[in-house]
Amino acid sequence: MGKFLEFVFNRIFLGMIATAYFWLLTLAGGVVFGLAPASTTLMSLYAEHGYTYRAYHLKEAWELYKSNFVKSNLAFYSFVFVDLVLVYGLYLLVQLPHQTIFHLLATFLNVLVVALVFLAYTVSLKLQVYFDLSYQNTLKLSLIGIFMSLPAIAKVLLGSALLVGVGYYMPALLFFVGIGMWHFFISDMLEPIYESIHEKLATK
Repeated sequence: MGKFLEFVFNRIFLGMIATAYFWLLTLAGGVVFGLAPASTTLMSLYAEHGYTYRAYHLKEAWELYKSNFVKSNLAFYSFVFVDLVLVYGLYLLVQLPHQTIFHLLATFLNVLVVALVFLAYTVSLKLQVYFDLSYQNTLKLSLIGIFMSLPAIAKVLLGSALLVGVGYYMPALLFFVGIGMWHFFISDMLEPIYESIHEKLATK
């Protein structure tokens, strides 16, 4: 029982540290330009140190943040732009009078593509940690990656939806712990996709 409590405490404490880093780095970029490099930094720290919270240091996080600033923002806002266009299209669709089966089908497809773009961004976060890819290759591999392991993608989608649901009822938990834990969660879940891409690139 003691080891289990220590295990839970370590995970929660690390989630608090990582989330604090996330908000500090996000604010350092003026929020708008800080979100993406802050996320990439958390993914990089986790890839390097795992759940060893004593190995997490703000100085290292800052160096990673600066090195990832431009590339991570380019990828992030490319995906955000596409999702915003799709969400706006979805808004227009539901405003149309006399909804038919075709409208419902178009609405469903729009929602599906919005989810796929979000998932492609999570894959890009994983890839940016391990590969020094160009902007174009990051986008291409991220889009390809979501079809390389459907079970992994389904877990990321369900886990993210669950976190949003928990955050709705307990926003403090999301604000202080959940964001850091989400990055660790998607990093673990997307490991099969990273391994598949790594294997394919290694054979070329």
